[in-house]
Formats: sequence, structure tokens, C-alpha cells
Amino acid sequence: MSLSHRRPFYKKIDRLLERIPLLGKILTSFFGIQEWIMLEFTRKIEKKFKINLMHKLNCYVLKGRWGGKIVPLNKNIAGEIRFLPSQEIFELLSRSNVTGISNCYCRETQRRYNEKPNCDHPLQTCIHIGSGKSLYDIPFKSNNLKKVSREEVVNLLEKCDQEGLVHQLIYYPNPNFYYIVCNCCPCCCVILSKFLRNGSPQMVKSDFVAETNPQLCVNCGKCVEWCYFGARTYSDHHLEFKQSFCFGCGICVEKCAQKAITLKLKASQ
Repeated sequence: MSLSHRRPFYKKIDRLLERIPLLGKILTSFFGIQEWIMLEFTRKIEKKFKINLMHKLNCYVLKGRWGGKIVPLNKNIAGEIRFLPSQEIFELLSRSNVTGISNCYCRETQRRYNEKPNCDHPLQTCIHIGSGKSLYDIPFKSNNLKKVSREEVVNLLEKCDQEGLVHQLIYYPNPNFYYIVCNCCPCCCVILSKFLRNGSPQMVKSDFVAETNPQLCVNCGKCVEWCYFGARTYSDHHLEFKQSFCFGCGICVEKCAQKAITLKLKASQ
């Protein structure tokens, strides 16, 4: 079946999932259980045969059904902005059934099979959800944190923000259904690193975009090194910003010493 004929099929599936969120939760829970097996399988195949199996899986099997949706911390969002709980990572987690924090598969695997680590970011950064969740439910759920305290989750997210890690909802079968929250680096993360190299697996932008106050910005260029998506460039002592490249992760906000950058809701929101 050609891709052009498959698109209407996927739209029908997405409409069905919107009408029956429980179906999506079941699918994402099942996928989350076997994700480690899938990642290990693809890693071994890629290493043995020197092929980019993950890219092929995403193009021809998963077809954008699996990936990461970026959600920022509220401290990086402009103070006057009103946003939904599903649009900010801690508010979203406070309405999910958080069951614990575990080691990052990507960083742990990279360090296990390589003599030199890609980075020195912490390992214990993956926030596990009890079962698959739907963003359709988030605005209506009450706080229900388990096994890890609110303080632990807040401290972890703030530390990851300072480390320059990107907060992602790992989703399946579409970006409205997630089963784990990861704090990712571009050098190790399977999703983020492969997306930056060849666009696979699929990454979804947050509902925000960065905005710089020209009266506060001193054109130091510090934000450029922390913009993993190429939205910021610096040449001839002049900072340029390509809004269409911005994923609204908020890392540049955290790293700006002049506090010149904030996140704003996109115009369409």
C-alpha cells in the first residue's frame, strides 16, 4: 500500500483513538512494555549489519507512530501566558500516575558498549508512568503521584533543565498517548540523535516558541550552543533566529544569563 493511500487510514485510526482513548492507552502500555526489547534488537542489528534499521522502521513500519513530543518546564514560559496542564511537563506529570524514576536506556547503553561516554549527564532521568496515558485526559485528572515524591520529580526536572536536557513524552501510537517521560541529550538519545541526523524517529514540537527581548539580549551567542535544532545562528557578532526551526524546548531560556528569552504560545494555540 502506497504512503498516499495509507494517510487516510492513519487519520481514521487517530479519530478512533480520540473517540476511544482507552484503546490508545492499551496500545501505548503494550508498546511501552516491549520498547526495551525493540531498542536492543535494532541496536544489535544496526551494529552487526551496519544499517540504519531504526530509520527504516520509522519510514516503513512505525511511520511516525513512535517518537518524542517536547514539553517544556513552566519556569521557561512567559509569566503572563496561560497554558493547559498538558502543555507543561510538571503539571502534566502531576496529573499522571508516576510510578518511579529509572536509568536512561540510551545513556546507559552508550556507556556500557563504549570506552568513553558521550557525555557526563546523569543516568537516572527516566520518569515512568504506571500505564499508558492520554493527553485527552490530562486537564481533568487530579494529582496522583506514587513512589516518588513531588519534590523528587521537581528536583529531577530542574536539574535536567540546568543540564540542558530536553524533556520528551515518548509516545505511541500517536503524540497524544505517552508511556514514559525522558530527559534527553542529543549525543545519546535514540530519538533525538537520530532525528537530528536524518529526521527519524519522529519528533513533535511543543506548543511554544522562543521569543527574545532585543532590549535585554547582548548578542553573546551563548544560546546558540544550546540550541540543538539549529534555530539560532551567530555570525558577524549578530544573532539570528529561525522561528520555524524552534522546537520550544526552553533550554535556551535556562541558559540565557541576561534572561532575554522566554517561551510564548504559538500564534495558532
